[in-house]
Amino acid sequence: MRVFTKVIAIACVMSFMSIQAQVQAQDEKKLVSGNSFNVGIPIGNMESRYDLGLGIYGNIDYNFNKFLTARFDLGWNTFDGPDVTDPNTGFVEDVQMDVWEFTGGLRAKLSVFYVEARGGYFTGVSSWGFVPAVGVRLGKFDIQGNLTVAGDNHWGAVRLGYYWGGQ
Repeated sequence: MRVFTKVIAIACVMSFMSIQAQVQAQDEKKLVSGNSFNVGIPIGNMESRYDLGLGIYGNIDYNFNKFLTARFDLGWNTFDGPDVTDPNTGFVEDVQMDVWEFTGGLRAKLSVFYVEARGGYFTGVSSWGFVPAVGVRLGKFDIQGNLTVAGDNHWGAVRLGYYWGGQ
């Protein structure tokens, strides 16, 4: 199952790269896209069940003006937990949670800094949730800190992104 999930994640990233190449070719400054990677830090109930997680995202932004942007993310996060050994069979189960994130929201730019709020659906936890975030945009690079609240599952993340299109 892990291999299948990784193949799907890579396919999604490749499709986003294709979209990004088309956006760059058109030199469309209102619509920009990029990719980002994050490190997830479980909080609350998740903290006792899972270790740090890793994520990969495809990001699409639509700039309404120089202050307000619509933001859409498709992301995959994976969190590893402690291995569990069945005392009867000796079988070792690798505890892992994979979460696909489908979110959209708004970003308000304040100089190079921004605040953002996204909402959407999170598979793996089968819940709707929201993601408040703050970050800094330096040219095509984006550094963000966010908090995901999806049902009873909460995790913080530090994200590093790169936007392929012009801004």
